[in-house]
Amino acid sequence: MTISPFIFVGYRPLFEPYTIINFGLASIIMSVKGLSGKLFLAFCVSVAAASSVLPRQTNGSEPNTSPYFKGVSDYLDSIVEELWPINKEIHDNPELGYEEVKAHDLLTDFIESHEGWNVTRSIYNISTAFVAIFEGSGEGPVVSFNAEYDALPGLGHACGHNLIATASVGGALATAEIMRAESLPGKVILFGTPAEESLGGKVKLHEAGAFRDHNIDISLITHPTNGGDSPYMITTSTDRFEVEYYGKEAHAAAAPWEGVNAQDALILANNAIALLRQQTQHTDKIHGIISSAGSRINVIPALAQASFQIRSADNAALEDWTERVLKCFEAGALATGAELNLTMRPYGYDNMVNNDILANTYTKYFTELGGEVPSAEIDKLRDPDGSTDQGNLSHDFPSISPYFGITNEDGSVPEGGPHTSAFEVAAGSRPAFDKAIMVAKSIAGVAVDVLTVEGLLDNIKREFTAAQEVQRRRRSIIHA
Repeated sequence: MTISPFIFVGYRPLFEPYTIINFGLASIIMSVKGLSGKLFLAFCVSVAAASSVLPRQTNGSEPNTSPYFKGVSDYLDSIVEELWPINKEIHDNPELGYEEVKAHDLLTDFIESHEGWNVTRSIYNISTAFVAIFEGSGEGPVVSFNAEYDALPGLGHACGHNLIATASVGGALATAEIMRAESLPGKVILFGTPAEESLGGKVKLHEAGAFRDHNIDISLITHPTNGGDSPYMITTSTDRFEVEYYGKEAHAAAAPWEGVNAQDALILANNAIALLRQQTQHTDKIHGIISSAGSRINVIPALAQASFQIRSADNAALEDWTERVLKCFEAGALATGAELNLTMRPYGYDNMVNNDILANTYTKYFTELGGEVPSAEIDKLRDPDGSTDQGNLSHDFPSISPYFGITNEDGSVPEGGPHTSAFEVAAGSRPAFDKAIMVAKSIAGVAVDVLTVEGLLDNIKREFTAAQEVQRRRRSIIHA
């Protein structure tokens, strides 16, 4: 790969206006061979496109918090003791995806008890999904919040979805209260989105038209962690599939040559994947379990079953990685004579596309409350970790999903991160709840700014459109 000289300019202190020198894509002269070169070039294009799009939204006063923010904070302080038992009840009664009956009823009853909210339960043929709408004084921006409340099998709320529900419900109620008090135009929508843990509740709602039917302008959510605070959730694109190999039974000692070993086919595929890892990007990951591979030691297994999940930095890279992994499974069948049946999950999770203007606005309010976040430029260099169905929405609507660190009752950081028993304990603590309230205030501050700051939503949408173009360019380069 040959690249002509160019300059990256645009790193700047958070919230400071800045000037970007756009070096233009025409200055890059390349002849790219291999995936790594293509990925590097895709990175260059991403930086170039992002640097040429638009300056950060200032609206003349971005460093200053809204005159409405004290009202947001005071309102949430006034309902803290109403939200605490809601949060605790969800945490202490974990329900799996699409089975969150108690959480669904608890949240909808609570929201409906507040004046002005129109609540619809069991929307789009999903029994534990809901939508709650608060109408302002007239036409205006439509800001939406997503609440999660499903738990993990065997681990309860080890991903802290009780805290996500608390922050989203609190943020939506606080935004509505400011709209009511100030007679603001616009609309606040709270979606109850079940089954985030691998079952794609938001994906199903999105495919059914839930978010487009309600004409949302932005989509807001948050997520707890055992790490530091950040306005950026950086995640992978992911897909899952079920693998079955069909062979032929035979006596393992008397006539093994008459059999076709399905277990061997699966082992060969798994070994091929292990070797493939040497030639992949560090963001390309695969993990899986063998669920069945015979039951009697003296019988050649005629059936082997497994579940696998693959992840990559974004949708374009995931497509390339998936193609290579599938060839490993085909190789297992080819080498042994077994028949391969591979079933892809009907939906995947897309990587999270964060909107910088929304992230900056969140940081403005979070730091006003005493929080600290890293420099945005450094923060965004983190490797992706995990996946979420909020990522799918972020490709179609301006979105953020800030991380917030939680602690145990004694103030200590949980020894394990999300999806561990240690994190489940921390997610039920009062300090974790208090942090969720702080986050609810911050995310409500974002929503109120979108409703009240002239030109802010237009700039958010311009940045979003530019981000979509960056994704398109990356896809075209990787698949060139």
